[in-house]
Amino acid sequence: MKIEEQGFIFDSEKAEQGKRVCIFTGLFKHSTGRIFSTFRIGSKKDSTDGNGVIAEFVDGKWEIIFSSFQSEFDGKKGDIKAVELFERPDGGLSCLLSWFDCSKSSKLYDAASDTILPGNLIIADSSDMGKTWTNYRIVDTKDLPGPALTGPVLKLPGGYLVFFESYGREKNGEVSCHAARALFSKDGIDFHKIITVAKHPENTLYYWDQRNTFDWCSGKIISMFWTYNRKEEKDIDIHIAHGDPESLTWSIPVSTGIEGQIATPVSLGDGRILCFYVHRHHPGSMRLIISEDNGKTWEHNQELIVYLNPTEKSSSEKSSYAQYWEDMNKWNFGHPSGILFDRNRVLLAYYAGIDASSLSARYCIISI
Repeated sequence: MKIEEQGFIFDSEKAEQGKRVCIFTGLFKHSTGRIFSTFRIGSKKDSTDGNGVIAEFVDGKWEIIFSSFQSEFDGKKGDIKAVELFERPDGGLSCLLSWFDCSKSSKLYDAASDTILPGNLIIADSSDMGKTWTNYRIVDTKDLPGPALTGPVLKLPGGYLVFFESYGREKNGEVSCHAARALFSKDGIDFHKIITVAKHPENTLYYWDQRNTFDWCSGKIISMFWTYNRKEEKDIDIHIAHGDPESLTWSIPVSTGIEGQIATPVSLGDGRILCFYVHRHHPGSMRLIISEDNGKTWEHNQELIVYLNPTEKSSSEKSSYAQYWEDMNKWNFGHPSGILFDRNRVLLAYYAGIDASSLSARYCIISI
């Protein structure tokens, strides 16, 4: 694996005040070959002024084509944390927005109640390839607490999957629970069926920030999880599970042996799987690792460091759960995304910066 090209999707150092913090980077490739990146931009990582941005890769350069999604719903002003694009059967674009109600608080996580802000998943449609958006509608997530998008929408032979997670008290008086979930739609319009991808039976392990890819070689969905041990208050190895696109059931997540957080799998279509992940243990970095056997084992001696930041606090250092949430607002790199660029190259995206007050959306092209 070799880095061919890297640069900025959006350079925050050149941006105006209030628009210098980019997070929740995503990538999408249309069937026509057009490539888009999405990310959230605001004044801080945890603020009430965030909105989604769409950039298109044109002639080797990134051009911002949209940056003002509707952010008020049911009379409440909210913060858009993430945007994920997908292609409808008619070739048009739709998107999922991860929206949080900021009418009562600006902080996403409240340690006193161990809950996050109320939120919704929202769908909107575009008839001009992302330049304008209409037909906003709230997705019914059956009153699950704290729904939040977790990575790209998957187009399967039989429909679409939108991945999200829920976090909070599912019943009055209970402790907060976490689960990795998905919404299924046959037509890309009506997302009505909710599926549980991974949920620990004792609520001890949290399978955070799942990222998924469909492997056409095996016919399986490959799901990877930033896995946190709530009882011991620390990260453990990235976990992996495999899903059946027909039954919409998943295997129990198991360890990959990779120390890291958010991990994005990219299928190369021949049994090989790439994993672009956040290595927040020392030295802090964004790394790319390959599996030759569909994710069963990983070639650690071939690992590629895409971005290096050795100064950030290691996640292997134990801290309280509440402090861990506070630390998230200080982290200055993360949110990996990856797609096949062409037959022998992949396109990666992530955010990074000198500190949490100036975070750019970045990209990298890797030859395999």
